[in-house]
Amino acid sequence: MIDAQLIIIIVDVLLLAYMYHKYKRGIGQELVIAAIIAFAWVSYSQIYIYKDINYLFLGINLFPFIAWTGGLVFLRERYERATGKNKFRDISICFIISIIIAEYVGYNYLNIQLASSFPGLFGLPLLHAPLFGKIYYLTIGPVYLLITDYLGVK
Repeated sequence: MIDAQLIIIIVDVLLLAYMYHKYKRGIGQELVIAAIIAFAWVSYSQIYIYKDINYLFLGINLFPFIAWTGGLVFLRERYERATGKNKFRDISICFIISIIIAEYVGYNYLNIQLASSFPGLFGLPLLHAPLFGKIYYLTIGPVYLLITDYLGVK
């Protein structure tokens, strides 16, 4: 049986390659910024040791690194195509809902679980991370949008 983490890694890399090829330079800056944020988070937090399989490269767990990079790039692409005067708020809310759903499905149905025993958010079976991890998960999407807006990424 193929591991869910490996499937997600492969799909994310393929989607990023497709988006980079399709949009050429348009995705390059946001990809670099997303990768820097993901690298800083995954290497700093050191919470990403999973129960079953860990795909490590130079000490960095590839699953969360690629998942965060791909997720942030997709978020930025969605944000750029959104319309309306409240698009930042709307896309930020969609990000938070999406991250909660992805974490719930990953933990409860795909068996992607950390080897640690952090409690879930508000005692629910989702976002099993220390408090700073929960804060990061719920805020990094909007923070990434603010950073890329400030830097003029188009």
